[in-house]
Amino acid sequence: MIGLKVSIERNTNVPLFKQLTEQLRAAILRRDIPEGTRLPSEREMARLLKLNRSVVIKAYNELKLDALLDSKSGSGTYVAAVTPLKKEFGMISWSDQLSTWATSSSGEARWSSLAKGRPADCIRLDTGVPEVRTDQMTLLKKILEGLTQEELDESLQYPSLRGNPELLKYLSIRLNGSGMKVSAKNLLVTIGTEEAIYLLFSALARPGEAVIIENPTYLNVIKISRMFQHRVLPVNRFSEGFDMATLENTLQRGSVKYIYTMSCSHNPTGANMPERKKESLVRLAEKYSVPVIDDTVFSEIQYQSPMPRTLKYYDTHNCVIEIGGISKSYAPGLRIGWIVADEALIEKLIEPMRMISLGVPNLSQLVAAKLLSSGEYDAYLERYIKLSLRKCEKTRMACYRYLPQYVKVNEAQGGNFFWLELPDSMDCWKVAEESLKEGVAVSPGSLFTFDSSGKNYLRLNPLGVPEEEIEKGIERLSKAIATVAAHYRKEEQSLSVIV
Repeated sequence: MIGLKVSIERNTNVPLFKQLTEQLRAAILRRDIPEGTRLPSEREMARLLKLNRSVVIKAYNELKLDALLDSKSGSGTYVAAVTPLKKEFGMISWSDQLSTWATSSSGEARWSSLAKGRPADCIRLDTGVPEVRTDQMTLLKKILEGLTQEELDESLQYPSLRGNPELLKYLSIRLNGSGMKVSAKNLLVTIGTEEAIYLLFSALARPGEAVIIENPTYLNVIKISRMFQHRVLPVNRFSEGFDMATLENTLQRGSVKYIYTMSCSHNPTGANMPERKKESLVRLAEKYSVPVIDDTVFSEIQYQSPMPRTLKYYDTHNCVIEIGGISKSYAPGLRIGWIVADEALIEKLIEPMRMISLGVPNLSQLVAAKLLSSGEYDAYLERYIKLSLRKCEKTRMACYRYLPQYVKVNEAQGGNFFWLELPDSMDCWKVAEESLKEGVAVSPGSLFTFDSSGKNYLRLNPLGVPEEEIEKGIERLSKAIATVAAHYRKEEQSLSVIV
């Protein structure tokens, strides 16, 4: 006998095996039962406690999974010995401690390592954000100075989980002006589009379930899908949008939980999906009853007329979930995003929002509401698009002036990005590394793909730097490409074959 009093309560909601498990666990951890002690056999313990043997088996198995018990073949079940420390003290190895999703992918780690060597005068064409200028700061200062005492008091309280009523009102008006039919009940304000993606990916698919994501895509979409352990089925995204034949073949082959795309101002290619393609995509989603997440965060930054529609315009069965935000046009620090979806889904997302963030800070929502309600945001956006057009034109002219003819320049139709295609033989990482030496940072295309298809692409963001730096940045990039190309030619000339 082990000399331990075990008390089993039969008139309780706590399962019998759990009562036995917890009492034995507590006794082992307190060392009331010493290491190496042989426990009664499952049959004997069941007889002593007047329990079914299956209850004891389940309790013993739970404790074995916790490494507290150990079975020795033909001998019985024993309290496991504690594994001694190999050394008196050692620093925690965080790389071993963290879950795999919390660690950087090999591509990110490589880019982070390269970026540490950026020179002080480096021109940053690698970011994804707008340049914050006097215009945004002046506008923000004007709004903050105009807040009433009541609004300032409100800004220090917990926010409404769904969103500030004024912000929801003016978002509804704005979205309906683009051809949608939505009300505040169809909206949820989020901390930027990242939280919107996080909420939707976590709600719509379990670990191991299949999802379709366009390839290439936004870097953090790759990371978040990896975090939730979704089985990603990447479908190629061209300037015209999805490869529709491949998309339908993928949908036919099994249950897909959601499709993620950026129909307008795509990141990283800067392309707008043609209207006919958008409608076809929505009809396909309806046919297979699969929700489509359309990330429209860059969609208001457009260089063509008329303004392209988002997928939600073609949605007649509430299968499209739209993500939007103003951080990419106004300022990255104003973390205002939103989800537009069927009211039933919005209601389901409110409780996860409570657990993750308790809502979006009131001050940010107040600023956003003032921007939209006063018309200041539209006036700012008009000025910003004119500036962006100048920057994009300057980028286009510099690319054609300085870059070799073998570099294909996919100009931005909307959003922040130019997508450069290098020859198949040229490695984007070597160009990115050489570019840093020349004093310009560009993003390797591999960061935005699930496979090797981005290996000969580069992403540029001319909207994130002052206008006067663009030409100089492209000139520096051209020197880096020339250096890498010369290296490839030298390798080809030095090729030797042993026969």
